[in-house]
Amino acid sequence: MVEDAGGTAAIEKLAAAIAECRRCPLWMNTSHAVPGEGNAHASLMFIGEAPGKQEDLTGRPFVGRAGRLLDDLLAGIGLSRESVFIANIVKHRPPGNRDPRPEDIRACTPYLEEQIRTVGPKVIVMLGRHSSRYILSHLHVEFDRITEIRGRVYRGVLFGRPVSLIPTLHPAAALYNPGYREALEEDFRVIERELAAADVSTTKD
Repeated sequence: MVEDAGGTAAIEKLAAAIAECRRCPLWMNTSHAVPGEGNAHASLMFIGEAPGKQEDLTGRPFVGRAGRLLDDLLAGIGLSRESVFIANIVKHRPPGNRDPRPEDIRACTPYLEEQIRTVGPKVIVMLGRHSSRYILSHLHVEFDRITEIRGRVYRGVLFGRPVSLIPTLHPAAALYNPGYREALEEDFRVIERELAAADVSTTKD
């Protein structure tokens, strides 16, 4: 219980720092920072790109239509939002929902890296090309389109911890292209298998 309290306290301290962050101009036209939420000791972590309108209004990640789809996908593999940790690479909503710029990502990612170190997930799933490109750059993996690499498993050491990295489509993409829903469901079955394998490996250790 002490460990759990410590992890939760560390995540809450990070959230408080993010709420006060002025490292880049994104905060100036937003309602709330969106630090992330979930189980502070989750085996599975999701990393999206940036908050949208509903996320900015509530201060919570993935609460709009894309979030409801994410909840459905999690339920499909027997998980809930409360059992995982969900964050974005950028913690404030970019103006007009534009893509995160390199300077936004540079300003925000020290917080994300500390979240990863604190939570210590066994599997990280990157939702969309921006989060996939940032995380996979640490393993020197390059790609042009997210569809080229979605559903693949990359294993390596990230910020001092062994982890499995799985890039997939952003759930928002499936809202505009229903054909992507099937691709997401396939990738979530990969996530389910990789998480089970990681749990078995840890148990053996």
